[in-house]
Amino acid sequence: MTASRRLSRAETTAYLGLFCVGLYVTSFGPALPFIARENGVGLGTAGIVLTALSAGSITASAVVSLRLARVDASVLTAIGLVICAAGLSILSLGLSLPATLAACALAGIGDGLVVASTHSLVTVASDDVPRGINRLNIMFALGAIAGPMWTGVALEESGELVLPYVGLSAFLVLAAAFAWLTPRSGTPGEEHLTVRLNPAVVLMGLILFFYVGAEFGLGAWVSSYTEQAADASIVAGAAVSSGYWGALAVGRFLTGSLLGRHAPAPLLGVAIGGAFAAGVALVFLGDVLALAFAAALVTGLAFGPIWPLSMAIGTRDAGGSTTAALVTAGNSGAIVFPALQGAILAGTGPQEGVAVTPVLCLIMMGLLITHSRAERTLPDTIEA
Repeated sequence: MTASRRLSRAETTAYLGLFCVGLYVTSFGPALPFIARENGVGLGTAGIVLTALSAGSITASAVVSLRLARVDASVLTAIGLVICAAGLSILSLGLSLPATLAACALAGIGDGLVVASTHSLVTVASDDVPRGINRLNIMFALGAIAGPMWTGVALEESGELVLPYVGLSAFLVLAAAFAWLTPRSGTPGEEHLTVRLNPAVVLMGLILFFYVGAEFGLGAWVSSYTEQAADASIVAGAAVSSGYWGALAVGRFLTGSLLGRHAPAPLLGVAIGGAFAAGVALVFLGDVLALAFAAALVTGLAFGPIWPLSMAIGTRDAGGSTTAALVTAGNSGAIVFPALQGAILAGTGPQEGVAVTPVLCLIMMGLLITHSRAERTLPDTIEA
């Protein structure tokens, strides 16, 4: 196999891997009420499976970045997909809450391996790395559109977790076989960790922390929210979730062309403000299915640019380790806020639960304003 074909196969493996991530991460939206029922717990308690998933993912990706950077990325992708498939298969059995949490943590470990390795593959295999990373985001979004719909339809038909998650696991194993058979790419990693800390890095890291919590939280709970507030069916709730993730993909896709004409900080302010307004609309209009769907679409569209814009500001003149630190800081938000949002939704009410989203947007806006002031007054940089 020629070098160009080998690199093309490696890039395809990366895209397939992140498509799988989109599939299973977003499957939890329609599945959470069933996870609660099969484990004999309340909906709010079931939300801690998202914490277990995120904790496993962050732990695995951090280990990959710091200790296992020289493992071939296509092999790591295959291993991660198999581990994730095993975790999802155990989850589908609904054995007990501790077993379900362990299964989600196992799936999270696989997720962290896949996310880290697919980004590494694109960095090595793509002729245009920014374009490759953007395509990774698009592939995740395509998986995120399909994941809730598959899960919702399978749950509607079977009423149990086995069908959706065994089906997803089978697809992940097939993708793992493709990754395992991908010619070795040789993707050595960075040996020294140097994170450059300045106001932009710190404040963008905080914005990403709250953003990922808001993005993943709403994606996980908007299906349950719609079912409760608008008396929607499982499939209708899943459709709202799919629409949300699809709109987020469109917003992220449009970001590249917007950055060519505007500075990232003002664009970030518009995106956060738009997400806040749409989130408020979702709180007060969510009892009408069509309006809930529209508000979820607009929220997703506004959320789309926040990640790439924050990364563009935070990684300016920064190295790969600083970028990795920002990604880790952002993804840490998924440990805290989705479970908190679920607990509020189940314990207080659907409107109060979904109100977490605009509240987090307000916090992000405050951090962005602080960044604008810090840019003028705190230019110093510290190496860690």
